[in-house]
Amino acid sequence: MCGMGVEMRGSFFLGLLFCMCLTGAPASAEEACPKPKDSIPRGMIVSTGVGPSFWLGDVGSDSQVGMNYHFNLGYELLPYLGFEASWTTGSHNTDQPHPPAEGSYSTYALQGLLRVNLPLGRFDLFAHGGAGLMWAQPDILVRVEDFNSDLHLAWSADLGFAWHSSRRRIWLGAQAGVLGGVDFPGYLLSASVVIGLSL
Repeated sequence: MCGMGVEMRGSFFLGLLFCMCLTGAPASAEEACPKPKDSIPRGMIVSTGVGPSFWLGDVGSDSQVGMNYHFNLGYELLPYLGFEASWTTGSHNTDQPHPPAEGSYSTYALQGLLRVNLPLGRFDLFAHGGAGLMWAQPDILVRVEDFNSDLHLAWSADLGFAWHSSRRRIWLGAQAGVLGGVDFPGYLLSASVVIGLSL
Protein backbone atom coordinates (compact mmCIF):
# COMPACT_ATOMS: atom_id res chain seq x y z
CA MET A 1 0.00 0.00 0.00
CA CYS A 2 2.81 2.33 0.88
CA GLY A 3 4.42 1.57 -2.45
CA MET A 4 1.19 2.41 -4.26
CA GLY A 5 0.92 5.70 -2.31
CA VAL A 6 4.44 6.64 -3.24
CA GLU A 7 3.76 5.80 -6.88
CA MET A 8 0.55 7.87 -6.84
CA ARG A 9 2.30 10.84 -5.30
CA GLY A 10 5.13 10.48 -7.79
CA SER A 11 2.68 10.36 -10.69
CA PHE A 12 0.85 13.41 -9.33
CA PHE A 13 4.05 15.47 -9.12
CA LEU A 14 5.18 14.33 -12.56
CA GLY A 15 1.78 15.35 -14.00
CA LEU A 16 1.97 18.71 -12.22
CA LEU A 17 5.48 19.29 -13.55
CA PHE A 18 4.32 18.35 -17.07
CA CYS A 19 1.41 20.83 -16.89
CA MET A 20 3.73 23.59 -15.67
CA CYS A 21 6.06 22.91 -18.57
CA LEU A 22 3.18 23.08 -21.03
CA THR A 23 1.83 26.35 -19.65
CA GLY A 24 5.32 27.86 -19.45
CA ALA A 25 6.45 26.80 -22.90
CA PRO A 26 4.72 29.54 -24.92
CA ALA A 27 6.13 32.29 -22.72
CA SER A 28 9.61 30.79 -22.89
CA ALA A 29 9.41 30.38 -26.67
CA GLU A 30 8.18 33.92 -27.01
CA GLU A 31 11.09 35.20 -24.93
CA ALA A 32 13.59 33.07 -26.82
CA CYS A 33 12.18 34.06 -30.24
CA PRO A 34 10.68 37.55 -29.96
CA LYS A 35 8.57 38.76 -32.86
CA PRO A 36 10.72 40.78 -35.28
CA LYS A 37 9.98 44.48 -35.29
CA ASP A 38 9.73 46.51 -38.50
CA SER A 39 13.26 47.84 -38.96
CA ILE A 40 12.08 50.54 -41.40
CA PRO A 41 10.70 53.58 -39.55
CA ARG A 42 7.58 55.07 -41.08
CA GLY A 43 6.25 58.55 -40.51
CA MET A 44 7.51 61.96 -41.55
CA ILE A 45 10.03 61.93 -44.40
CA VAL A 46 12.32 64.56 -45.89
CA SER A 47 14.18 64.02 -49.17
CA THR A 48 16.14 65.93 -51.78
CA GLY A 49 17.45 64.96 -55.20
CA VAL A 50 19.49 66.23 -58.13
CA GLY A 51 20.08 65.01 -61.67
CA PRO A 52 19.92 65.78 -65.40
CA SER A 53 16.75 66.89 -67.15
CA PHE A 54 15.68 67.75 -70.67
CA TRP A 55 12.60 69.04 -72.44
CA LEU A 56 10.49 67.28 -75.01
CA GLY A 57 8.18 69.19 -77.32
CA ASP A 58 8.51 72.73 -78.63
CA VAL A 59 10.45 73.89 -75.56
CA GLY A 60 12.96 71.09 -76.05
CA SER A 61 13.85 72.17 -79.57
CA ASP A 62 15.28 75.45 -78.23
CA SER A 63 16.68 74.20 -74.90
CA GLN A 64 19.80 72.33 -73.86
CA VAL A 65 20.05 69.51 -71.33
CA GLY A 66 20.01 71.02 -67.85
CA MET A 67 19.81 70.12 -64.18
CA ASN A 68 16.81 69.31 -62.03
CA TYR A 69 16.58 69.77 -58.24
CA HIS A 70 13.76 68.82 -55.91
CA PHE A 71 12.91 68.94 -52.22
CA ASN A 72 10.09 66.86 -50.74
CA LEU A 73 8.44 66.86 -47.32
CA GLY A 74 5.86 64.20 -46.57
CA TYR A 75 4.26 61.70 -44.23
CA GLU A 76 3.84 57.95 -44.67
CA LEU A 77 0.47 56.97 -43.23
CA LEU A 78 1.19 53.29 -43.92
CA PRO A 79 4.15 51.32 -45.28
CA TYR A 80 2.27 51.39 -48.60
CA LEU A 81 0.84 54.91 -48.69
CA GLY A 82 1.98 58.48 -48.07
CA PHE A 83 1.55 62.11 -49.07
CA GLU A 84 4.24 64.65 -49.99
CA ALA A 85 4.64 68.32 -50.83
CA SER A 86 7.26 68.85 -53.55
CA TRP A 87 9.29 71.84 -54.77
CA THR A 88 11.07 71.31 -58.11
CA THR A 89 13.48 73.58 -60.00
CA GLY A 90 14.85 72.92 -63.48
CA SER A 91 17.65 75.09 -64.94
CA HIS A 92 18.40 75.09 -68.69
CA ASN A 93 20.37 77.08 -71.24
CA THR A 94 18.70 78.11 -74.46
CA ASP A 95 19.64 76.66 -77.83
CA GLN A 96 17.75 78.96 -80.20
CA PRO A 97 18.92 80.75 -83.36
CA HIS A 98 20.31 84.29 -83.02
CA PRO A 99 18.87 86.73 -82.26
CA PRO A 100 18.19 86.74 -79.36
CA ALA A 101 21.47 85.98 -77.61
CA GLU A 102 21.87 82.72 -75.73
CA GLY A 103 20.63 82.77 -72.17
CA SER A 104 19.24 80.57 -69.45
CA TYR A 105 15.90 80.12 -67.73
CA SER A 106 14.46 78.16 -64.82
CA THR A 107 11.24 76.25 -64.37
CA TYR A 108 9.59 76.04 -60.94
CA ALA A 109 6.86 73.69 -59.72
CA LEU A 110 5.06 73.39 -56.38
CA GLN A 111 2.89 70.29 -56.05
CA GLY A 112 1.05 67.92 -53.76
CA LEU A 113 1.90 64.25 -54.39
CA LEU A 114 0.43 60.86 -53.55
CA ARG A 115 3.15 58.28 -52.80
CA VAL A 116 2.55 54.53 -53.18
CA ASN A 117 5.22 52.15 -51.83
CA LEU A 118 5.95 48.48 -52.39
CA PRO A 119 8.15 47.44 -49.41
CA LEU A 120 10.67 44.69 -50.19
CA GLY A 121 12.82 44.29 -47.10
CA ARG A 122 15.27 47.17 -46.99
CA PHE A 123 14.07 48.33 -50.41
CA ASP A 124 10.99 50.30 -51.36
CA LEU A 125 9.71 50.59 -54.89
CA PHE A 126 7.61 53.74 -55.11
CA ALA A 127 5.48 55.80 -57.46
CA HIS A 128 4.53 59.46 -57.20
CA GLY A 129 1.67 61.26 -58.88
CA GLY A 130 0.33 64.72 -58.24
CA ALA A 131 -0.70 68.17 -59.34
CA GLY A 132 0.04 71.80 -58.53
CA LEU A 133 1.44 74.93 -60.16
CA MET A 134 4.41 75.62 -62.42
CA TRP A 135 5.98 78.69 -64.03
CA ALA A 136 9.19 79.72 -65.83
CA GLN A 137 11.52 82.72 -65.52
CA PRO A 138 12.58 84.66 -67.50
CA ASP A 139 10.31 84.64 -70.54
CA ILE A 140 13.25 84.03 -72.88
CA LEU A 141 12.15 81.44 -75.45
CA VAL A 142 10.66 84.00 -77.82
CA ARG A 143 10.72 81.63 -80.81
CA VAL A 144 8.59 78.99 -79.07
CA GLU A 145 4.94 79.55 -79.82
CA ASP A 146 2.71 79.73 -76.72
CA PHE A 147 5.70 79.82 -74.35
CA ASN A 148 5.14 82.20 -71.45
CA SER A 149 6.24 82.52 -67.86
CA ASP A 150 2.74 82.71 -66.38
CA LEU A 151 1.38 80.26 -63.85
CA HIS A 152 0.16 76.97 -65.29
CA LEU A 153 -1.66 74.06 -63.71
CA ALA A 154 0.94 71.30 -63.49
CA TRP A 155 1.02 67.53 -63.16
CA SER A 156 3.82 65.04 -62.61
CA ALA A 157 4.53 61.32 -62.31
CA ASP A 158 7.65 59.55 -60.99
CA LEU A 159 8.92 56.01 -60.47
CA GLY A 160 11.84 55.10 -58.24
CA PHE A 161 13.34 53.01 -55.50
CA ALA A 162 14.78 53.62 -52.04
CA TRP A 163 17.31 51.59 -50.07
CA HIS A 164 17.10 51.95 -46.28
CA SER A 165 20.59 51.91 -44.77
CA SER A 166 21.66 50.15 -41.58
CA ARG A 167 21.27 53.48 -39.79
CA ARG A 168 17.53 52.91 -40.27
CA ARG A 169 16.49 56.53 -40.68
CA ILE A 170 18.70 57.35 -43.68
CA TRP A 171 17.79 56.09 -47.14
CA LEU A 172 19.24 56.46 -50.63
CA GLY A 173 17.59 55.98 -53.97
CA ALA A 174 16.91 57.13 -57.50
CA GLN A 175 13.87 58.21 -59.45
CA ALA A 176 12.83 59.24 -62.94
CA GLY A 177 9.78 61.20 -63.94
CA VAL A 178 7.95 63.67 -66.11
CA LEU A 179 6.56 67.15 -65.40
CA GLY A 180 4.03 68.90 -67.60
CA GLY A 181 1.68 71.84 -67.52
CA VAL A 182 -1.72 72.69 -68.96
CA ASP A 183 -1.20 74.73 -72.17
CA PHE A 184 2.58 74.54 -71.64
CA PRO A 185 4.42 73.55 -74.86
CA GLY A 186 6.74 70.91 -73.46
CA TYR A 187 7.35 68.03 -71.05
CA LEU A 188 10.29 67.95 -68.65
CA LEU A 189 11.91 64.51 -68.28
CA SER A 190 14.30 64.08 -65.38
CA ALA A 191 16.35 61.47 -63.48
CA SER A 192 17.59 62.09 -59.95
CA VAL A 193 19.76 60.58 -57.25
CA VAL A 194 17.86 60.95 -53.97
CA ILE A 195 18.82 61.02 -50.30
CA GLY A 196 16.15 60.95 -47.62
CA LEU A 197 15.59 60.95 -43.88
CA SER A 198 12.77 59.34 -41.90
CA LEU A 199 11.99 61.42 -38.80
